Amino acid sequence: MIIQPRSLLLDIWRATLKCSLVDGEWTNTGRDGGGSISDAEQLVCLLYPAYKIPGLGIHRPDSTVPDVRDALEAFGDPVAVAKAVTTLIAGYLRRYTAPDGTPVFPAGGSLRPADAGERVTERQSALETVEAFSIAVTLSLSGLAFVKGFARHVRGPALTATLYELEEALSGRLTYAMRGLLDSFAVDVFPEDSPQGDTVYHTINQRRQQRTVLFDRLRRDLQPTRAGLREFRRLPRHVDSSLADESRLFQCGWSWGPVRTGDADRDRTAAATADPVPSPYFTAVAMDGIVDLLADQTLSLGLISAEQQSDAAALGTCWRLTQNYWTALARYGTGQWPLKDMPWRTGVGEESDYSTLQVASVVVHSLMRYRGMGDIVLGDDLTPLVDVLEELAERGGITRRLVAGSRARELHEPGAAVPLPGSERYGPAAVWPAADYAPMLLKRMLQVAGLAQDLRQRDRLLTAADSLVEHLWQRRLNRGPASGLWDAPGLVYAPHTTKSPREPSWYMTERVMEVLVVAATTVNAAPARSDSLYEEAIEMLREAEHLLAQELMLRPAPEPEPRQQLGRIEQDLRRAREVVDTRPGVALARAAEALRLLDELAVARSDATGRG
Repeated sequence: MIIQPRSLLLDIWRATLKCSLVDGEWTNTGRDGGGSISDAEQLVCLLYPAYKIPGLGIHRPDSTVPDVRDALEAFGDPVAVAKAVTTLIAGYLRRYTAPDGTPVFPAGGSLRPADAGERVTERQSALETVEAFSIAVTLSLSGLAFVKGFARHVRGPALTATLYELEEALSGRLTYAMRGLLDSFAVDVFPEDSPQGDTVYHTINQRRQQRTVLFDRLRRDLQPTRAGLREFRRLPRHVDSSLADESRLFQCGWSWGPVRTGDADRDRTAAATADPVPSPYFTAVAMDGIVDLLADQTLSLGLISAEQQSDAAALGTCWRLTQNYWTALARYGTGQWPLKDMPWRTGVGEESDYSTLQVASVVVHSLMRYRGMGDIVLGDDLTPLVDVLEELAERGGITRRLVAGSRARELHEPGAAVPLPGSERYGPAAVWPAADYAPMLLKRMLQVAGLAQDLRQRDRLLTAADSLVEHLWQRRLNRGPASGLWDAPGLVYAPHTTKSPREPSWYMTERVMEVLVVAATTVNAAPARSDSLYEEAIEMLREAEHLLAQELMLRPAPEPEPRQQLGRIEQDLRRAREVVDTRPGVALARAAEALRLLDELAVARSDATGRG
């Protein structure tokens, strides 16, 4: 796949600045309704690539590389850039901090009424959501990385004091966001014969098993997860007692916001509004933020304090247990994965290809975690997941032409309407519009391609990813200051009748930016080792080293030229030994070249011996 994430990210920076700087002031020109989420997404488009990708940093003005300097020239020179970014972060924190100093996370215009004839109330617009907490984690971490880095290169007392204040404020916002995610973690315990039990049964029953047989096996599969949840001391008391009854089933993950438990000691005032029903969408959103929190980079840069370690560890526990739960359901049994039986059925009884993608996202998170721990052998187990991602691209009208009457376009515009059970406490039932199907699918394809050892699996994913890249690039706005940003799906599905909007969607632009960061980090990471390639390289090295030893024994000492060549061969084989564990292809190439040269020497010696 031909994709140049660095240059594309710089293009996003240029377009973001062009449409966001109005008369020298930073302005949210997006059409997402504003609010803490949209404003954070807009700012993250600048901060996150600099945080995650080496060489794109803007916190050391004297080390800013030329292409970054050119992309940000609207801010001025590198020093002006760093000072301007400092001002932007300060402005955001002022807007979303209450008079008493408490960070606030209003949903703003992001919520939509489930009934088009209703209107979201002011109280509902102020609700806190997992979407706001997750993007706040990302913003806080990338902001802290910038502020801490810039502070090391500042001498003036006024700017130094400002950076210290921003560090404190960002750290406080991070703490609040982490606790918001913990408050939004939900465990739903239910009987076998409940509607939730029926949904689980019909979702995972791929072999027409009896209900009792299927649930008995599922209980065994989920026993470690149940035990882990019971040991997790931050759950409400009534949930722990319900989990103790092993005749009951359960599900876990993230609801859309802080969960109402009925426990006055746990519920944070009126913020606890959501019903304790895990949502595949918000579970995947929460996990994307937690990944940044638990990354080695976060620890190495010292972005979380000793006091925050406890909350981070608790979120890590939720993250792992949720992965184990959904992966067990998605891969249940010995036959076809239930995940392949599309569309996935959610806990509120809805069916959606979007939910299939979100559950697949959780499985991808699980595989990446195990790979990072070195505890998983990746091979044929990826084939079902590759099948699922390919089919989602087809069902989403990306790699297959939409037929008349198909509702696939609705996945992109207006997007899936994710229910928010509990939101009706403060107005009409509300939904969350989720329109990031294409960038989220591309992100998961790139992540799985980075795990794949089988070349055919990788090629299949990258072929589909090519189509997704083309699809997304056709959806860029083509007029106005935001030209080059997202999103105009009508340009793909109705190109002759649709005009591109003039205002960007920061929700979609930030999602595409994440895809490019994943692409860049995948390119920078070491490739997954192929066991078959490794074995072949080891065997070839053995043969080459043996033949080298023979040549060294048979060659007379006074022959300087052959001895020099043998010395170079020995160096090549030493290098092959050094890299064979991590880069078996390189080792194989060096061993093959060594064998070729050794054979030439052997032939020359044989000819010389024959003439003598």
